[in-house]
Parts: sequence; C-alpha cells; structure tokens
Amino acid sequence: MVGIAVSDEQQVGRARESAHERVIVAPEHLRSAIEDAARDEGWMAAADVFQRHWDLYATRLPEAMLEAFKGLPGEVFVERPSMLIAADYLQQVAAGQDVGRFHDGARDLYGGTREPRELLDSLIALTGRAAGARMEGGLDTARLRSVEARRMLERADESSRGRARESLPHLMIQWGRCREVAAADGAIAEYEQSHHLGSITGQPEIARRAAGSLAWLLAERGRLSDARSWLEKAHATERDSPRYDAVLHLTEALIAADELDDDAASQALARIDEGAIGEYWAAHLWVRAMIARGPLAPLIVRHEMAGETERRSRPLFDQGANRRYLVRAASALEIELDEPLSPTTPNPEDPVPADVVRQARDLYRAGSHAAARAHARTALAASPPVRDEAAAQLLLAACEFALGGADAAGPTFCRAHALITHERLFHTYRALTTSDLKSLADLSGLDVPDSLTQPRNSIDTGTGTGTITTGAGPHSASQRHANLDALTRRERELLVLIADGQSFADIADTLFISRNTVKTLTRSLYRKLDVHSRAEAAALARQL
Repeated sequence: MVGIAVSDEQQVGRARESAHERVIVAPEHLRSAIEDAARDEGWMAAADVFQRHWDLYATRLPEAMLEAFKGLPGEVFVERPSMLIAADYLQQVAAGQDVGRFHDGARDLYGGTREPRELLDSLIALTGRAAGARMEGGLDTARLRSVEARRMLERADESSRGRARESLPHLMIQWGRCREVAAADGAIAEYEQSHHLGSITGQPEIARRAAGSLAWLLAERGRLSDARSWLEKAHATERDSPRYDAVLHLTEALIAADELDDDAASQALARIDEGAIGEYWAAHLWVRAMIARGPLAPLIVRHEMAGETERRSRPLFDQGANRRYLVRAASALEIELDEPLSPTTPNPEDPVPADVVRQARDLYRAGSHAAARAHARTALAASPPVRDEAAAQLLLAACEFALGGADAAGPTFCRAHALITHERLFHTYRALTTSDLKSLADLSGLDVPDSLTQPRNSIDTGTGTGTITTGAGPHSASQRHANLDALTRRERELLVLIADGQSFADIADTLFISRNTVKTLTRSLYRKLDVHSRAEAAALARQL
C-alpha cells in the first residue's frame, strides 16, 4: 500500500476504472461509508472500503484519509498491521514531511523525536509492529514491543487511557499473543484484561476471543480445570465467529484428547473452518498427533508436519510456543509408531522443560534409565507447567522402579497420579510403556484408565481420527489391520502419499527414490493390500 509511486492522474484513473464495480465516495463522506460497512458487513468490509480509496486520496487528501481511519473498527489495525503503517505514512504526508524519511514507531531514524502524539496512535503503532515481528518469527522483538506498549499505557494519564478505552481490548489480545508465542510471562494477564474490558465496553466478540485464547493457553499448560472455566465464559457470549472460534474448538479437542476421548477430540477438530487455524498450525498438529491411532494415521500427521515446516522459515517453528507444540507432537507420534522421528528442529542450546521431558522419554524408551532419571530431575527443577511436571514425575517414577528404587518410585508415581487425576491429563500416562504403568499402579495401589494398560496396538473401533471402523467394504477391520501390519515403513509412507493424491513423479521426489522404485513399491503395496488401483488404495487409506 505504501511506497508505490504513481501520478495523481493514474490514481484517479484507477479509481474510475473500478467505480462501476465498487462505489467511490467523496472524501467528506468516506468515514461514514467505512462505519456503515463495519456495522453492516464487519471489519473486513470496512478495511476494503478504506483501501479502495487509498490510491485516490492518500497523497492528495491525506487529512481525509486520516479522518476516515478513525472510522475503522479496532480489529482492523490488529489484524492487518499494514494499516497501521499506512496511518503513520498519512500523518507524515499531512505534516508535509519527506516520506523518504518514513520510519518505524515514534522515534526518528536520525535520532530526533516527534512531537507528542495521541496515546492510541502510539499504542497502535507499537502493536502493529509487534504483530508484524511475530508473524515473521521475530519473537523477541514482538515481546519487547508488546512490553513497551503495556508500559506506555501504564504511564499514560487517565484522560488518555479513557480515550483509548474501546480499542484497548483488541490491542491487549495482540500483546498477549506476542507473549504467548514467545513463551514469555504475562500472556495470561493480557488475555484476562482484554476479556474484562471487552465485556464492560460492550464488545462481546473480542471478549469471546480473549476467553478462547486464554482457555487454550491454560489447557496447553495442563491447567484443564481453569481452561474449562474460560471456555464457559467464551461460549456465554453467544457470538459465534468461525474465524476466531478455531482456538475454542482446538481447546475442546485438546481437553478431550487429554481425557482419552478421541471421538470427541475428532469432532471438535472437525468444527474448525478450513483456513481458520492460522497461527495455531503447530498446536493443531500436536492435538492431531495425540489422537492419531493405528499404523497409518500417525504417518499422515508426520507427513503433514514435514510439509508444514518445509514451507515456513525456521524462526517460525524452532523457537517459542510452536517449537514446544512440535516437540510434543513428535513425542506423541513416536509413542504410537514405536520408533524415533527425525527432529523437526535441532536441540536448542537453552532447552525448555518440554525439550528435556522428551529427551528423558527417549532415554527411558532406549533403556538408559539412569540418564533418563537425570533428565527428568532437570525438568522438574525448572518448575515446569503442570503438563510437563506430570510427565517428568511419571518418567522419574518409572526410572526409579527400573533401577531398583521401588521405595522412591511409589511416592513419585503418587505425585504424578495426583496431578494427572486432578486435571484429567490421562493422555500423559502414554509416556510409559503399558507394563511399567501397570507395575507402578499395582505398586502404589492407584487406579489408571484400563485402556492404557492394554496392548498399544490393539484394534480400536469407533469414529475417531485414526481408528479402524467396522462396516461395509471388501475387507473387515481386522483384515485391513493385518494387511497394514504387513507393510514396510517405506510402503506405509507410499500409501500416505497416494492417499494425498500425489503423482508417481511427486512421490519419487518426496521420498528421494527413482520412479521405477516407486512403481516396484506400488506393486508390492497393491499385492499386500489386495487392491488393484491407486483409487482403491486411497479409498482404503481413508477408511483408517
């Protein structure tokens, strides 16, 4: 939007060319048109009206565009950071400043300072730049900008805060999100204040969004009882928004997965509109990995994890919350597949508890109980979130038991059991082998879910993700399961790619093998599955 040099004649010509499709209004009526669009069609329509008039008025009538900017609803300038930059640009044009000196925030690039500006203007500028940095993977910059904005608000006088009152809930959502993604403190407080202000200023949509964001943050940390409370507050607003309700459904899916209700988790995930998952893509993969059952579903999630990370720059997934989600997703898939995954991201120099817990679990699974015990203790010493604390206590108990320390294993398992039972984090038990879990439960005299003391690869029936269902078809569920068990790892990967609709050429490139090898593997796959075409193989895969 900013920085494209065109003449006034070209600007007028462009506006006139589109006038027969989209109405162009006089500058003095532009703010009213924007407010009408926001009221009748929502913030996106209002933003479109503003952008539609940019070429026509930005350089010739910046004061009119600045006035029109005031008619935009709060969501616009936090959802589209470029609009905030546009506002800064308009202010400089209106002041007759050299736009070549256009700069970031309230400080001049050359060391000077601007004239004092309205509090809301400064907060919007900082928030926009924080959101922009976050979207590009600059998490530390995003966190610092959000902290700066918060401090600016706290230092402001009561009158300035009052004038910014209705916009603050939208800004606080972004401050909380910047801190959450950066795995920094303060996100909970920002979401709580956003919800409170949104409620008392008559903005139920933003209150619902803040409650949903907070519910997710609490649930992913393992505080499911608090998360349920915030879910209730979110649903109490009765203002559905497909774009922003994705985090509500994701939270519901995580809670269901923790409670071992895979069907409910699948149903919650199915309620998320396609394309609405946005920044929660890594969290979405983690929840799907938690409920991926059978031989095929985990491979599909693993394939999608690889694809999602390949199309993003490394800063977007090797740090902060997204790293934590991917580490947990990999752990869930490794447990189900009973094989290690190649690391999506390298081990960090300064690992967080989720990293240390995964390392402890890997060592435990490899039989290195003394080393696993040391890692579990390291994780616990860091005062981790409840979710990681419960997993670390479980692994510590199992390692103590394996090393002959039954006296220490019993109380440690009791502590883990208390945490898990209170928050209903039953999925955490899957960190242990079924035999160790049963032994520790017998040792302590405590109950654990029966499904977790059964062989992991027994056949499931039902409608949840990754389960094998009975019913119509050329093969019974048990026969399909037996056929899949006969596949090699490479053949399973091939089946995932066939189900994904990839061509033989694309499969060869993905697996780094020749097309002739793909054809040979395909013939073997068809024979073992008793199918005769790609369509039949894909259909069989979709039944699983």
